[in-house]
Amino acid sequence: MFVLYVIFSLLLIKESLLLRIVQVTVPSYRIRGQPAQLECDYELGGDTLYSVKWYRDNEEFYRYMPKYDPPKHSYKLEGVKVELSKSDDRRVMLHPVTLKSSGQYRCEVSAEAPSFASAAGEGKMEVIYLPREGPRITGNEQENRRGDSLFLNCTSGRSYPAAILSWDIDGEKVIDSELLVEYPPMQHSHGLLSSALGLRVPSGRTMQVRCTARVAPAWREGSEAIVGNSQLADSKEAMLLVRSSSAVPKIGIMLLTLSLLQHFHSLTPTIT
Repeated sequence: MFVLYVIFSLLLIKESLLLRIVQVTVPSYRIRGQPAQLECDYELGGDTLYSVKWYRDNEEFYRYMPKYDPPKHSYKLEGVKVELSKSDDRRVMLHPVTLKSSGQYRCEVSAEAPSFASAAGEGKMEVIYLPREGPRITGNEQENRRGDSLFLNCTSGRSYPAAILSWDIDGEKVIDSELLVEYPPMQHSHGLLSSALGLRVPSGRTMQVRCTARVAPAWREGSEAIVGNSQLADSKEAMLLVRSSSAVPKIGIMLLTLSLLQHFHSLTPTIT
C-alpha cells in the first residue's frame, strides 16, 4: 500500500512540473471596428519558457520569445492587426478587427531544453457587422389588391452575416410554410447582406404581427405592427446582446427604443 502511495505521489509531482495550458480565451463575437483581446494562461511547472506563438487558421501572426530583444514580434496577416504595446506573453490585443479577422485562433506555448514540452489551446472568433436600422415592415400593394389576404414584407438592414428573419402573429411564431415567402439574401458592397421574408395574413381582422431579425446569437431587433383594415402602425424595440468571451460569458445590453408610424389606405373597396 505504501509503495502505491509513493508511486501515486511521484506521478502527481511529475504532472505538476509539466508545462500546461490553463485556459485560452478568445471572444466568440466582436463587432467590426472593435478591439479583441486574446488571452493564453499557462503554467510552466519546472520548465523555462521558450516561446508563445499565436495562429489564425494555422497562420502565425504573433510570437513572444523572452530571449530575444525585442521579445515581441508580429507578422502581416490580412484582417489581423496586433497592438504590440498592449501585447505580451499572455495576451494579444487586436485592433481594429474587420470581417476578415474571423477564424480559429490558437495559442501554442513551448518550453526550453531539456523537456522541449509544448501545449496549445484554441477558440473561434466571428466578427459581425450590425445593421444600422431595424427590420422594416411594408405592405405589398400589388399582392394586397386581391383582397382575400394581406401580404407583408420584412426587410433587414445590411449586416454580416445575413440576418435571420422570423414572423410572429399575436405572440405566436409563424411556422406554417404556406404563410411564409422566403427570398435569397441580397448582396451589397463590402460583403454585406440583407434578408427579406414575406408573410401572408388573413384580411378582415385586426392582429399584431412582429418581425424579428437576428444576426448570429449576438444581436436581435424586432419590429411590431398592428394590422387592420385601414392602417399599419409600426413600433420598434431594439436590444443589443454582445457576448464578449467564449470562456466567461459577459453580456452587455443596450436598449434602444424607436417609434415609426406608417399609414397606407384601406385595400378593401368602398361600397356605394
